[in-house]
Formats: sequence, structure tokens, C-alpha cells
Amino acid sequence: MIPNGGRETDPMLSQTGKFQKAIAIGGAIILLFISATFSILTAMAQATTAPPLANEPLPGTIITEQNWEKYRASMSEGLIALFAGNHFWRMLAGLEIEVGPTVSIPLPKKYLADTTRYASQVKLVPTANGGYVPSGYAAGLPFPRPLEGDPALIGQRIFWDSYYRYQPRVQWAPTFTYSLDSYGNMTQTSEVKSVLSQLAFLSDVDYPQTIADSGGYYFVRYNQQITPEQGKYSTILDLTPADPARLDELYEYVPTLRRSLRLSQAARCAPVFGSDYLIDDEDDGPPGLPQLFRIDYLGEKKILALEHANPAAFDSPGGPAQLDSEYYYPGTLGFVPFPKPAMGKWELRDSYVISLQRLPSSAKGYCYSRRVMYVDKENYFGAGELDLYNPAGALFKTQIVLLYPAEIPKTGGDVVELLSGPNVGFLVNFTNEHVTVSPGLKPCVNSDCAKDGYLDIRRYASPEAMMKIIQ
Repeated sequence: MIPNGGRETDPMLSQTGKFQKAIAIGGAIILLFISATFSILTAMAQATTAPPLANEPLPGTIITEQNWEKYRASMSEGLIALFAGNHFWRMLAGLEIEVGPTVSIPLPKKYLADTTRYASQVKLVPTANGGYVPSGYAAGLPFPRPLEGDPALIGQRIFWDSYYRYQPRVQWAPTFTYSLDSYGNMTQTSEVKSVLSQLAFLSDVDYPQTIADSGGYYFVRYNQQITPEQGKYSTILDLTPADPARLDELYEYVPTLRRSLRLSQAARCAPVFGSDYLIDDEDDGPPGLPQLFRIDYLGEKKILALEHANPAAFDSPGGPAQLDSEYYYPGTLGFVPFPKPAMGKWELRDSYVISLQRLPSSAKGYCYSRRVMYVDKENYFGAGELDLYNPAGALFKTQIVLLYPAEIPKTGGDVVELLSGPNVGFLVNFTNEHVTVSPGLKPCVNSDCAKDGYLDIRRYASPEAMMKIIQ
């Protein structure tokens, strides 16, 4: 019996038909993927442009102590307080901020591809104590359209986008600390080795999504004091689990005891190596234990930020008593150190504004009553400017971070705003009348860090690291 009405079927023609059908199906899938990617990128591009301000500082504007009020709508509350001079700390007479054009800092291509692939499976789920955590997160932005969905959870979606913003597998930079006291004395107080490791939810071309032997951790911060001699080897290790509902693990190595201590979560309000930075200030915006916070969306704002600083300013931190005078105004009695125009041009960054407050069940004894983050709408960097409020609700501290984007190896030019460096964090403590400046110099990223051993999890990204400090 011959099928097809007595016509014999050519096996080659049959196989060709199947092949053509497979090509058609594959092409449709590719078109759907491209369409989804384009849809997400279009939505993100539309979300990064806020309406113009009445007194928006245009490129070429010079902001001074005489005209700053005209541009206050583009400033954080902390920057306004410094210009207004209503606190102990204020701006130096003659200071200038030069405004330049806004320059794009896009997210890496692999990270955007992972956003397209995985974002649809992520949702926010409530915790027992009243907070929220993402469920189903794998990589990329969890919520590429944060303004869509339940209006009550807009702040949560923006926050988790910032929390999971792209960071590489490993980054290192030499970091220094300068302290300015209420008597006008400014001193370089420490040098710190800062090794930051991301072990899960990776979007790096040379690494799997989850690193083998990661121990169930998402992100690990290893900070070891190098100078002064009396503090040498003091180390703080902060391990953040991949499960966002779990508590972080905190360890401190104490050289005088020659052993490490497991710290309670109350230590999040402890100072880092005697500075104005607390352990909970170290992630450039997001606090630790975000599942314990109520997060509210306050709106959108164009914020002045210095995110394309002069790379030459990160070759060295400065002298023993001041930052490099070529790039910074001096810190003196009542006047904060601040970048000169030689440091680079400031730009307007379209930002989301969110407020974070500890939930009532976790608020007692916490260091801040409120944290206001200005989250970049293009890349979700959350610490260009940051305002921190004391338990009474008054402005306690303000943080300003200056940086330039670092290139990611083997990506064809993708860049990232790193946590370790090249950046300079200014933390102005209005209440205690202190200022801490923390310059992070030029870094290594991913494979460039291999020669120095910073990819070694056991040495820099696990509790075992505490036992290897003086080996």
C-alpha cells in the first residue's frame, strides 16, 4: 500500500519540510524575544525622562552661593542644607559647581538580556512582619516597569531594582578614609582593602549565574583595615544570603583577640573603623535587611550628580591632612571639603525618590528613622545623593558620591558604577559635627582581579575568610 493517494513520498522532501517548519518556529521565537526586549527597553527609555524644571540648570550653568536657590529643585535635602548654611557644616565661599550635559550610563547588555528573559517570573510576596521580598528572581532587573502594577508597591519595586542593580562577580579598590572634626582638623585616618563579591544572580559573560561553592550567599563585602598600624588586620565581613527573607551574617576580626566574633544585627548601627559610616551605610543607598522596611514612592526628580568625574582624580587620595587640592576645596572649621570644577562637570540625572522606614516591629534602637534614596532611572544607582534622618525626624546625615563608570572586561565597552571604586563618598554628619570622606581609587573588575587572588571565595567571600587573615 502506497500512501498519499498512490504517490510515493520522497524522504528528502519530507525532511526538508520538517527543517523549514523548524526554521519558521525558531524565527518566530527569535522575533518574540526581540520584540519583548524592545518593549522593555522602550519602557525603560520612556521612564528615564522627567519633565523639564522651571529653573533647570542647563549645560554651562555655574552654581554658586549667590544663585544656588534658583536651582534647589535639582538638589537633595542634604545638598540644600549645605548651601543654606543653617547647620554647623556649610559650603566654602567662592565654591562653584559647573553643570554639563547628561551622559548616558546604560546597563550592561547581558544584564538587559537577562531582564528580558526573567523579569516576567518575578513577583513581590509579603513577609510575616509586614515587609516584602521578591519571589522568582534569577538575574537582571526584577521590575523593568516599576511604575506599573499595585501603586502601593511602586517604592518596593524601585528599591529591589536598585538592590539587584548590576554589579560584577568581583571588584576591588584601595579605599581611604579622611575625617574632619568640629575643630577643623582633617586627617587621613585609614586605608582599607575592599573586596566585594557577587556569588548569585550574576549577569557576567564569563561566569555562571550562581558560583559553585557560594554557600547560599548573594553578595559578600570584605573590608580589611591596612593602616593605621594599631588597627591593622581589623576586618568586617558582611554576608548577604541569596534568600532575601534571611538575615545577613556579620563577622568582625579583632586583632588584639586574634579571633573573629559573630555580630548581632544590632551591629548594623556600629561605625566602620571609627568613621561616620555605619555598617548599614556601606551599600551606597540600600540598607541591609530590606525585608524589615516600609518603602514608599515619593515621586520623580531631576538630581544634580557628578557621575562622570575626572579619572585622573582617582590616581591617589591626597595628602595626610587634606584631599588633593587640584580637585577639592579644603575642609576647614565649619566648611565641608567639596569637589572643584577640575573634578568634573555635574549633570542632571532623572531619578525616582523613595523613602525607607523600619517597620514598627524592627524600628526600636535602629540608627535612622528614615532614609531617602534618589534612584537613577537609567541604571538604578541609588547613592549619587542620599539623606538620612535621626530618630526625632531631623536631617542627621547626607551622602554625596562622586564617580566615573568603570569598564567591565570582555564586554565590548559595557560600564558599571561600582561600589568599591572609582568613587568618592562624602558623608556629612550634621548632628555630631563630623565629616567622613572615603576615596576609592582605580579598581580591578572580574578577570582583572584574578592575579591578586580576589576571586578566591574561601579567602574573601565566606566565614572561613576570618580564619585566613594572619596566615
